[in-house]
Amino acid sequence: MIRRRLLLNFALHALACVLFVLLNDYAVSYYKQHFGGFTARGVAAGMVAWGAWYLLMIFSVPIALFLRLRVRLLLTLAQALLILYWLLPEHPVRALFYSSLNAGLTLLAVLLSEGMGRRLKPAASSQVNA
Repeated sequence: MIRRRLLLNFALHALACVLFVLLNDYAVSYYKQHFGGFTARGVAAGMVAWGAWYLLMIFSVPIALFLRLRVRLLLTLAQALLILYWLLPEHPVRALFYSSLNAGLTLLAVLLSEGMGRRLKPAASSQVNA
């Protein structure tokens, strides 16, 4: 039972890491179309995107391993606060975007795993001893 739950957690957090790349590419394209390129403002955004993605992957491992919801939510909050600390006050737009994206995807994976994990647990009343 625990093994299935951990496998589910890792699969959902891996999906969150893949979604990060897709959503980041979409958001960067949207930003460039509406506000111009990043280099027009003297900012190269590639390293920040990779750094945020690495933080998402690093934090996803312990969050997937812990089964207590409170610990998982605290680690999600710590991840968002670390990104804000890293990028503020020099890059406020990127700080808000990447902290929201990382925390949102992590929170989505945590909540989905909680909901799906409850379905994996067998109900005590459904087991019949003959």
